[in-house]
Amino acid sequence: MKGKYIVFILVALTGIVGGLFIVLGPEATEKNPGVLHVGIRYSDEMSMAFTRYPKGGPGATIRFLDASGQVAYEFENLKTGRNLVPIGPDRIPEGLYTAEISADGYLPRQLPVVVEGRMLNPPKDADYEIGTHADYNMVGVRLEPIEGQ
Repeated sequence: MKGKYIVFILVALTGIVGGLFIVLGPEATEKNPGVLHVGIRYSDEMSMAFTRYPKGGPGATIRFLDASGQVAYEFENLKTGRNLVPIGPDRIPEGLYTAEISADGYLPRQLPVVVEGRMLNPPKDADYEIGTHADYNMVGVRLEPIEGQ
């Protein structure tokens, strides 16, 4: 085959695939739940004392607390590293929440977040403490052990 036919075929295939994304994209995102990326690290994970836990660490939990302090949504057994947590209007209503990440033997971390449909965002005026971070559909924390344990 000549080069100009190969280029034409590649351009045509790119146009077809792009057209499918444009036509089917909005429908696909309406049906799929949002995915929140939760990063968990432990300040003592490189120490000998941390070996008492299984490979993924002690297993953390993320809770979304509403304005009255009630748990609106909870997801358990988060491991060290990146975790994928499903969110969406069927799991957690839209609004301002406090995301609390905790694990046994570690101080819990709290950070304000805004849930909008299948998206989680930090509030515009949020100021996070050292060891916590929030961004579009992403939360990250570094948990510190409780003294004396």
